[in-house]
Amino acid sequence: MEDCVETVCTRLPVTDNYFWRLYLFGRYTRDCCPEYLREPNFQRLKDGLADRIETHTNSLTGFLRQHSRPLSRFVLLDHMDWLSHRHPEALAEEWQAIVDRASAGARILWRSGGVSADFVDPVRVRHQGSPTRVGELIRYDRALATDCHRRDRVHTYGSFHIAHLAA
Repeated sequence: MEDCVETVCTRLPVTDNYFWRLYLFGRYTRDCCPEYLREPNFQRLKDGLADRIETHTNSLTGFLRQHSRPLSRFVLLDHMDWLSHRHPEALAEEWQAIVDRASAGARILWRSGGVSADFVDPVRVRHQGSPTRVGELIRYDRALATDCHRRDRVHTYGSFHIAHLAA
């Protein structure tokens, strides 16, 4: 926590950090905002690009079970922290749904409030008919994750992870 607060208050410039600009000042500026709000990009959304967005009200596990096509990208954010402690069976069901729906080599991103996310690797799933630990199915890209985490402009999480599902 101390590292996160120190980094936010002393190392992250607020001039181009739209996350903290919004937190501190309650608004964006034309020059400090998410890319989709910049004039040409926002116009593209208004001109029909937004019509391609599909929304789903469901859990990730529920969505994956209902989705028929393989997926190559998963952005899990930080919800696994509380699943691992309060609902480990739901975490195992979610990883099973990911393994079942992911294409070979799928990339999976997540972050954690903790310095490590050591609760992921021991999760047990069925892979090719056999019980397997998630840690045996994924390959971490620790160098890239460390670099991305260092450059993170929000900097309120203890760790960031990038993994690829084995082919």
